[in-house]
Amino acid sequence: MSTMASGSSSSAPNLLTLILDITPSTWGHRNLIRSAKDKALAAKNKPSAGPATLMDDVITSILALGVSFSCLNRDNALVVIAATEYEAAVIYPRKGGEGCMESVVMGGSSGECGERVDAGLMNDYVKLGVAELVNRAAERAERLESEQQGNDKEKKSQSTNNKGAAIASALSIALCTINRFMVAHHAGVSALADTSYTSQRKDDEGILALMGGGKSGSSKQQQQQAQNDSMGMLSSRALIIQASQDRTSDYNALMNCAFAANKSDIVIDGCFIPSGGKDDPKTSPFLEQIVDQTKGVYLTVPSGAAQVGGALSEVLMSVFLPPPNIRSNMNLPKLNNVDFRARCFETGESIDVAQICNQCLSIFKAKPKDNCLTCGAKVKKRTSSTGGSKRLKVN
Repeated sequence: MSTMASGSSSSAPNLLTLILDITPSTWGHRNLIRSAKDKALAAKNKPSAGPATLMDDVITSILALGVSFSCLNRDNALVVIAATEYEAAVIYPRKGGEGCMESVVMGGSSGECGERVDAGLMNDYVKLGVAELVNRAAERAERLESEQQGNDKEKKSQSTNNKGAAIASALSIALCTINRFMVAHHAGVSALADTSYTSQRKDDEGILALMGGGKSGSSKQQQQQAQNDSMGMLSSRALIIQASQDRTSDYNALMNCAFAANKSDIVIDGCFIPSGGKDDPKTSPFLEQIVDQTKGVYLTVPSGAAQVGGALSEVLMSVFLPPPNIRSNMNLPKLNNVDFRARCFETGESIDVAQICNQCLSIFKAKPKDNCLTCGAKVKKRTSSTGGSKRLKVN
């Protein structure tokens, strides 16, 4: 125990960015499923068997994870970002006021658990931010529904294509926030800047792999942690908790974020919470690819009792609380079969032959009629020189 305590105190502080899917339509649907199941189980004097609800289970688990993370190191920093169908925003710490983002970035001390995390403010700000975003999303959904009445089917299908949380926007905000912390802790230098030490490590990586029998890849996170310790930098990672289906039009943006995170040695973990419904998604192929690209941990929470009664908190803390540099010594879930097949940006189906927009590189199973559904570019037909099939081209 003394060895672990001394190691944790001397290790570099960590920055954890939590991205939470709070899409009202998704969680409203789960509430209906939960209430129906609870009535049937209550008649048999049995406890609830899920699925998890947003306020009672997920938010409580997120707060427990945040408090536990802040207790690992008094200098650990925590950022919580929430995403709905229409927007994403940082809900903790908030802009301005007590415990604002500026003071957290600069390492201000006012917290009950640590220098940068105030458990009381985190509890209040997270619940307040979730309520504000949910209310704005509900108002916007009602307004769009009234505007779409009487419109043609094409606009309705386009709105259906935008279902799901704005995870790409939230992940972009997370990377910008992480870079802001890195600038503050790296003498004003961006986290993306290539230092001489980092470039030397990159050049020696192949030689070290040969000398170490090809084990350089497994110890890369430990080497990065040692580098952060020597330079006094934060060790950054992100955790995406998703419950909605993937938004197919955001695939390019998500992959760009994954490549940027991988280049900056930022680990992205993924947690998908299924509802257990027959027609609801069981996992997130996009999130699996992001986690695989950044060497993170992916978990699909089992349906049923594992999502209620505090069990979700135990799952999150046992899987995602350990820092990346010690995960190689733990028996954590591993991604064995990641689906890398191309998917249609309109239907989400896996396809082998597709139409590709030459402006935004969106993939479609069938050629859009007038405009690209992703970037809105005008589509025109062009016949090949052989007089055969037609290819997609945009102006």
